[in-house]
Amino acid sequence: MPVLFTPSLPDREDGGRLGGAPPVVIEAHPLLETHRYLLTVPAAPWAPDSEVSVLLRNGFDIGDSDLEYPDLAMRALVHAPSPRGEQAELGWPGLRSAALVEMPDTEDSIALIRIADEPVLIQNEPGYADAVRADGHQFLFQVNEEGWPVEGELEDVIDEYLWGYGSVYFYGTPGADGIVREVVAGFIDF
Repeated sequence: MPVLFTPSLPDREDGGRLGGAPPVVIEAHPLLETHRYLLTVPAAPWAPDSEVSVLLRNGFDIGDSDLEYPDLAMRALVHAPSPRGEQAELGWPGLRSAALVEMPDTEDSIALIRIADEPVLIQNEPGYADAVRADGHQFLFQVNEEGWPVEGELEDVIDEYLWGYGSVYFYGTPGADGIVREVVAGFIDF
């Protein structure tokens, strides 16, 4: 059964969250010299005692060349649960701070984050995952830009779409205990 998350107010300091300052535990990570914080996915079945924070390369544009695994502009860091830090300048410009809250899975649900066993593809082209699956990774979650709010108090949550109104698909390999300790960006579909 998929677990779905959508942006919501008020913002929160821990758990699922979007924009603003990254979690304290990753503020000094070397990736934040070249990338900016986007969001944190709360504990998932494949990492029950961890969170996953997603970063995007500074200056990224959908027309850039780093759109394929293993060199995607997106990165994911698996880390211990951590509150939001104080360094808002490490967040993606133009992305408003908000909580990510679980939403019901209904037929017309369009979530920003979808944790599931299988991805929902835009172009219905499963071959896009061939390279990441060849390295032994399995699908974990996707960030779907169709899930950005377009009305109400969060209609201005993001200045412009990041992936051409598409989705980014994240993968990982569970250890013998079933826990995923490393998450990689697999591909963008738009």
